Amino acid sequence: MGHRHVDHGCPDAELVAAVRRGRVDAYSELYRRHARAVAAAVSDNVHDVERQRDLVQETFTRALSRLDTLRDPGQFRPWVLQIARNAAIDDLRARLQVRLETIEDDTVSAPEGDDAPELAAEVRALANAIATGLAALSARDAAAVSMAVHLGFGPHEIAAALDISYGNAKVVLHRARTRLRAALVQQGLIAAGGEG
Repeated sequence: MGHRHVDHGCPDAELVAAVRRGRVDAYSELYRRHARAVAAAVSDNVHDVERQRDLVQETFTRALSRLDTLRDPGQFRPWVLQIARNAAIDDLRARLQVRLETIEDDTVSAPEGDDAPELAAEVRALANAIATGLAALSARDAAAVSMAVHLGFGPHEIAAALDISYGNAKVVLHRARTRLRAALVQQGLIAAGGEG
């Protein structure tokens, strides 16, 4: 089986053109050149090595299926890195959704001691108030709060996951916190105080 090999020194634009003509070996060369950079791009949001490998494959699969949308073949690298970042964010959102679904069980184990029933009731009431507060939030604000509370994300990670600026992420968190606080005050779980 004699098949031609691509010139490893040729520019990305030539490889893209070759792939568009059906040269699979050219795509293998693009993969070889850029897989490490793609892995680095997804590792910002995905820390599990196995998942990173899957996302590298996913990125190159997406890129191949969309290659005809690449206007400037010389820009393959930045283009494929953007696809990688989007794939990582999609993965992050999917994992967040799974986490939120598993958190919906509101059973509270009562701690040991005489005041256990009262404490358990208070925790349940607080959980309900938070749920009520979250329900009043927009989908984006609720996602931001969930990322902060359940995944330990800071504004930088939330900004990346929601594709908003760092400043917007801080505003979203502040607004959500204010609304949650209002819900807790309304239900009498915390005292109304000055805005902080």
